[in-house]
Amino acid sequence: MVDVVAMGETMVQLNAFTPGPLRYVNYFEKHAAGTESNFAVGVVRMGHTAGWISRLGDDEFGCYIHSFLRGEGVDVSRVAFDSEAPTGVYFIQRDYPVPGGSVVYYYRRGSAASGLGPGDVDADYVASARLFHTTGITLALSGSCREAVSKAMESARGGGAEVSFDTNIRLKLWGPDKARRVITEYIGDCDMLFTDPQDAEILLGEGDPRRAAEEFLGMGPHTVAVKLGGEGAYAATSGGEAVMKEAFKVPVVDVVGAGDAFDAAFVSCRLRGWGLERSLEVANAAGALCVTVRGDVEAIPTFEDVERFLEGRSQVFR
Repeated sequence: MVDVVAMGETMVQLNAFTPGPLRYVNYFEKHAAGTESNFAVGVVRMGHTAGWISRLGDDEFGCYIHSFLRGEGVDVSRVAFDSEAPTGVYFIQRDYPVPGGSVVYYYRRGSAASGLGPGDVDADYVASARLFHTTGITLALSGSCREAVSKAMESARGGGAEVSFDTNIRLKLWGPDKARRVITEYIGDCDMLFTDPQDAEILLGEGDPRRAAEEFLGMGPHTVAVKLGGEGAYAATSGGEAVMKEAFKVPVVDVVGAGDAFDAAFVSCRLRGWGLERSLEVANAAGALCVTVRGDVEAIPTFEDVERFLEGRSQVFR
């Protein structure tokens, strides 16, 4: 089987080639994009095996995503094709109305992935892995998706696998009250939790990384990592260890996918048995490399890429 199983929706991203309102954009780049599949690709590039559970439309975009992820070495044998629902699509508007920022427009309502349910979860497949990963985005898609997550988490725990979860709150998918109510029900079943100050503020009413991590640790996870974007990241464990690492300064081209690269690298390091500080440094490096190129996965690094990056900054990588 595989080391890591991830579950969630992947869509076709149409990324505006030029800045400004989409009404005036004529050219777009096509990418396969989904936080859980980004994570799976990142895990594979870091030297592990990974599988992805989802549903795709039985259409050209679904075939593209399936082929792309298979080509990246992700096991897609547990992906179902739906002839009644389409593959989701979203557009990215660049540098408008905030220069340097992006606006996302989703066309995913009624997508094949929103029909993901417990019947799509191969319990033995999940249980045989070392870790199961999903995010708050999957929980936001539908009630059946939440049932699928519950089954997958239960299967993972039954087989002795760990569970990692990224809060990943998307307010275009649901409101803060519902997000808080639903996500907090799942945190107690997680071993590793990834979040950021904005999500922590919604979930806890506490945006300070240290205080938020402490509260999350009290809910069940043994490790919490709070991603701080350009400021770096803070991580803490239930054993009392806590580390803050500054971000690496790099040219920023596209921040989408950086959090997934961080999660994948951090999990990979922990699966290797590496310490918290080392894991956080590698995860920050992975996130930094990801933002230097357009697209979600194009610059998610390999283990060797991270090693060269750190060596190039006079870091000692042992």
